[in-house]
Amino acid sequence: MAILYESYGSFSTGIPSFRQMVSKKSKGTIILTETFLSFESLVDKILFQVKLSEIQDICRKIRFKITLIELQTPHHTFYTLYPMKKKNNSYSPSKEMTMELFRQLTRLIYNRNQTILFDAIASFHLNSLLSYDLKENTIHGQLFLTENYILFKSFHSKGIYKIDVLDIKDVTMEIEDSTIYVKIEANYKRIYYVFPLKRQRRKLIKDNLKAEKFYDVLNQATMYKLTEQVRLKKVEKENIKKIKNMLEVSNRLKLKMMRTTLGLEKESFNDRIFEWAKKFHFKIDGDNIIINKETIPAFLHQIISIDKEDNTITETTECLFCGNTVNNKLEVCPYCENNIKLD
Repeated sequence: MAILYESYGSFSTGIPSFRQMVSKKSKGTIILTETFLSFESLVDKILFQVKLSEIQDICRKIRFKITLIELQTPHHTFYTLYPMKKKNNSYSPSKEMTMELFRQLTRLIYNRNQTILFDAIASFHLNSLLSYDLKENTIHGQLFLTENYILFKSFHSKGIYKIDVLDIKDVTMEIEDSTIYVKIEANYKRIYYVFPLKRQRRKLIKDNLKAEKFYDVLNQATMYKLTEQVRLKKVEKENIKKIKNMLEVSNRLKLKMMRTTLGLEKESFNDRIFEWAKKFHFKIDGDNIIINKETIPAFLHQIISIDKEDNTITETTECLFCGNTVNNKLEVCPYCENNIKLD
């Protein structure tokens, strides 16, 4: 498996078995792949692995002037680590390497299987840029733009903001005091301000060139997504028309032909076909399905609603307490832990 990140560093956890096997304050090699975070202690030669799929939250913390990363699982197991670089024949904690590891972990944990169009450290503001609440509403973290959404992960715990590209109503590039930033207006009257940052002399400063690039790429992603949505709706209508024409000339269809025409994955189609057979009184005969002509209108209506059913499963709502977008089937917000369903 390809190694995406590797460095010398420190790793610790409260898991008893690890503490018993590995020497206290043990240093070793930190390795990151698509699925695992691994640590092999230099002294004890013990290999310890953490599945990235088990990580619920990631945050950056500063302890004793050392910038480190803390990982947390749903079972409240914590892992703490920080990379180190060699200088003058000795190793010391590296803030730059820690930030790069944070970026890689955020990408793999929250953006798995997504094409990254843009990423940067950024300053993120919610709803207002008024001077009196600017400091209070400013969040620093890692920003990712994919084909489907903008994801901002705060350096601090429980700070995740996800904006669906199709929820974006308007994107503008603003200039104030020679600083360029991007203003994003989304559904539910939500407004976000993004200031991409760069590191200069150990400090993070606003980066106008990155802001311009983010603006351009975000506009392209939005236009592409809208165009793709129109295309998919057109394809969907054409597929429904093909099925309708097939049913007008024959009540016996090949299952494979039907699945291909509907554009469904094999697993999804197999799940649905038995439901349809039961609901609309169809019969499955080997590789064929025999349609009941009396239930064809209801069946066509069911096919048209497939896309709507899928959207309902992933439909989101806005948490009234923290403003994050969450699944509307949840009762408790995973970000602020407040009760979403107040009724």
